Amino acid sequence: MAGAASTAACAGAVSTQQEVALGADYSRQINQQLPLLNDGPTLNYVNQIGQQIAAIADPRGIRYNFYVVNSDVVNAFALPGGYVYVNRGLIERADNLSEFTGVLSHEIGHVAQRHSIEQLQRAQNANLGLQVLYGVLLGRNPSGVEQAGIQLGGGAVFAGYTRDAEREADAVAVGYMVRAGYNPRGMVTFFQELLSMQQRQPSRVEQWFATHPTTQERVTNAQAAIARTPGATGSNLTTDTRAFQNFRSRVASLPAPADRGR
Repeated sequence: MAGAASTAACAGAVSTQQEVALGADYSRQINQQLPLLNDGPTLNYVNQIGQQIAAIADPRGIRYNFYVVNSDVVNAFALPGGYVYVNRGLIERADNLSEFTGVLSHEIGHVAQRHSIEQLQRAQNANLGLQVLYGVLLGRNPSGVEQAGIQLGGGAVFAGYTRDAEREADAVAVGYMVRAGYNPRGMVTFFQELLSMQQRQPSRVEQWFATHPTTQERVTNAQAAIARTPGATGSNLTTDTRAFQNFRSRVASLPAPADRGR
């Protein structure tokens, strides 16, 4: 699947260069199969916000790439090397900019903390082999990755982060948001909305809960991270902007995704 990048990555410790090449291999194949939105203003906005946060979050200086999946399912995921995917359904259900940047910051945190690479290396150390490795990271056999991506809105990709990795991604995301000038309270309010949606529209958020276990404990942990982060409650932090609401309205006006109404 991934050619030289996978071969290099399977040889032992994974360098940043190998990680970026591995992520590029995955991304090229996923991009051929996922129902991506190709609307220029939409992608420009997501990349503008995402790259601003990534520049603060990841000292390695790698270039991050952000994509929007035309799926009504609420989900987001990240590949190694800085390839981040956000579903349209998540954008439309984020009430304000701080909720949206909370999701981006969390996914960037997974990349910056190299959580998927840690998974890969754990699998290698257990001598699982590449076929089983795909099962651990992707939840599918290699031949089924593309179709799984279409059906699940990409939700199966790198779904197996440990709870410690999820906690770490949340904790570092709070710091990223504050340094980027966004109100980290948005992370808390979005978690709370997702928990409410789980009761009202479980089919719309099942992939989120499969890949990002969201519980009241996670809400409490995020609140604690905000409390201990200097400047996290400052009045100068941005909660929302007209530009975000215009972006959200534009996304909602685009042709409906194929899975809407199911």
